[in-house]
Amino acid sequence: MGDEPAADAGFPAGNEANAALGARLGQYRLERRLGGGGMAVVYLARDDRLDRPVALKVLAPVLAEDEAFRKRFIRESRAAAAVEDPHIIPVFEAGEAGGMLYIAMRYVPGGDVRSMVRRDGPLPPGRAAAVIAQVASALDAAHAAGLVHRDVKPANMLVDRRSNRSDHVYLADFGLSKKRQVASAGLTGTGQFVGTLDYSAPEQIRGLPADGRTDQYALACATFELLTGAPPFHREEATAVMYAHLSEPPPPVTSRRADLPPAVDQVVARALAKVPADRYASCQEFAEALLQALGTLPPIDLVSDDIPAAADTAAPVSEAAPAPADPVPGHAAARPDAGSNGTATPGRHARDDRQRPLELGPVRRSTRLSPSRAKPSRSRVLLLTVASAALIAASATALVVSLSGGRSAPPGHGATTRGPGATAPGHPGAALTGALVATLRNPGSSARGVAFRPDARTLAVGSFTNNSNASGSGSGSGGSTYVWDSATRKLTATLTGPGSEGVDYVAYGPGGTTLAAADYNGSTYLWDIAAKKATAITLTDPGRQGVDCVAFAPDGTTLAAADSNGSIYLWNIATKTVTATLTAPGSKAVESVAYGPGGTTLAAANDNGSIYLWNIATKTVTATLTAPGSGAVESVAYGPDGTTLAAASFNGSTYLWNIAAKKVTATLMDPGSNGVDYAAYTPDGTTLATADSNGNIYLWNIATKTMTATLHNPNGEGVYYVAFAPDGTTLAAADSNGSVYLWKLQPIN
Repeated sequence: MGDEPAADAGFPAGNEANAALGARLGQYRLERRLGGGGMAVVYLARDDRLDRPVALKVLAPVLAEDEAFRKRFIRESRAAAAVEDPHIIPVFEAGEAGGMLYIAMRYVPGGDVRSMVRRDGPLPPGRAAAVIAQVASALDAAHAAGLVHRDVKPANMLVDRRSNRSDHVYLADFGLSKKRQVASAGLTGTGQFVGTLDYSAPEQIRGLPADGRTDQYALACATFELLTGAPPFHREEATAVMYAHLSEPPPPVTSRRADLPPAVDQVVARALAKVPADRYASCQEFAEALLQALGTLPPIDLVSDDIPAAADTAAPVSEAAPAPADPVPGHAAARPDAGSNGTATPGRHARDDRQRPLELGPVRRSTRLSPSRAKPSRSRVLLLTVASAALIAASATALVVSLSGGRSAPPGHGATTRGPGATAPGHPGAALTGALVATLRNPGSSARGVAFRPDARTLAVGSFTNNSNASGSGSGSGGSTYVWDSATRKLTATLTGPGSEGVDYVAYGPGGTTLAAADYNGSTYLWDIAAKKATAITLTDPGRQGVDCVAFAPDGTTLAAADSNGSIYLWNIATKTVTATLTAPGSKAVESVAYGPGGTTLAAANDNGSIYLWNIATKTVTATLTAPGSGAVESVAYGPDGTTLAAASFNGSTYLWNIAAKKVTATLMDPGSNGVDYAAYTPDGTTLATADSNGNIYLWNIATKTMTATLHNPNGEGVYYVAFAPDGTTLAAADSNGSVYLWKLQPIN
């Protein structure tokens, strides 16, 4: 963070004296000055009531002395704090103490993007796109709630860096935003300009009404600066800056950075249009166009009409105070808490490895429970609590890029046409990272199994729906399978089996016309996807146990369905009859089954810590694979050539087995030492994704046995399942809060 900056010229001395280090401001004790501008100083402070650090922005006394401003400031800050997005700084409180106005925000030691550019120069294209994409998510969430930021700039983009995870960007100073309905972009009541001239839209300079497109213009100016090192209309004199914004065309980005694709010029120029109607419909649309133009992602369709708009309950307000004219070095807001780790008890059916007070999911069983009892969840016991807050109240489609070591792949690698088994565009076998481009929110309370249809676009997600009330009693749980169009982010079908108690696993048949859903009521439902209805095929577990997982044989004629009592039933799809029952000695609940290539072998992951390999023809176990010290095996996945088997264990390791030698050839340790819930290969087998109970997805290069990227669940929830699209372009991850995240894959050079 560097040395503490000197006090800013023009900052009221009275504020400095009253806010001396060690002094108290309400419940906050000032510990260290982080930075300041012309209208505020930001301190690192200690919240004595909750014993936590906060970033405390203290406004100048001249503003606090204005009674009308004080009321507007508190009202607007509270309205901004009601907007929730993974990339908006949580505002804890806005208030007054000792005649001084303040805003308390979450704090993390980090830096702002402006300082990053000044220190390192223009950012690599992928990294710049990552920052802009995350800020776009925050802005669109605010716009959906009726707020306009009015001071978007790199100094207000704060980076939270932590080990083994991607850079996470927050947009700061939402406490000084404005309700869109009455937002004007000119001067405040005290005669001060709102915003920073280098990033101010023409309508903002003219004092005309501002809306989300005003913020988009500022975001485009920031994009220009991240890519070239300076904003597009930077001049020495303020009047020259204003004239340029009003009258001059923006310079091409490539005129200052020739290595960028020419398409970037058109994208940035559109967002910098003088007339708001000529800009993109949303910040997300601009960010997606930028990603495509830079060549960091394959083209995808992006829609913005599915962003929920929060109810506008705040009274109309007038002008707020301006944000500080200069950045606040070193000030960042921490990510929302991901929860605390508890003690893991071996065995998925009886463990509570994480305490999540906002998680209202079902409770997993190891033996069948009556419908009136709590239902099981995968990999952990989920606590029923009195929490009533939503995890994301006004979420927009998140656009986040995972950055490995702070660097990304260079531009210029366009997408190529790829069939199953292909690697990243133009990079066979390349190490991969990913960009989070969408969040699909299940209507159910948790997202369970996830599977892509062979078309690589349709996505099926199993779900539990918990109907219990805050005290833990209620009408029990049910479940559905939700079918999504991953390109348009639209829910296209809801499939609910009769008497469903929760869908924990889904699988498409080889042709993609049939979808199997494993239900805890002891049934496997087969759905006709084209007709979006049940095919009248309900396969009932002979042992009357909950069905934990299913898998189609490669030829599609047989379905393997495994239950919580340790048995696997092989169903003939045509006759709807069981042709074989596979039960290994000492078997406990079967957590995952997978057919080997050719369908002659079936691997079964067991809660007892072993993997059983079954010969389908003889119905016998040909091998029992047990890694030393392994815990319950959560999932198994064959490599495409069938010679290797990946096994995810709750002890925090993923083991790669040589099937012929029956030996572990590599152990991939979860960096967070968390139980690994799922493992899946890319279609070409060069990369393995492992998902853990702490909300991380790790991408492993199989050739080098090294981790190439960490994809962090924005909500910090445990990731239950992951699935790669058949064309290898996308990774889907399902978590316990009912969300499915779509990550676009890209190579790392």
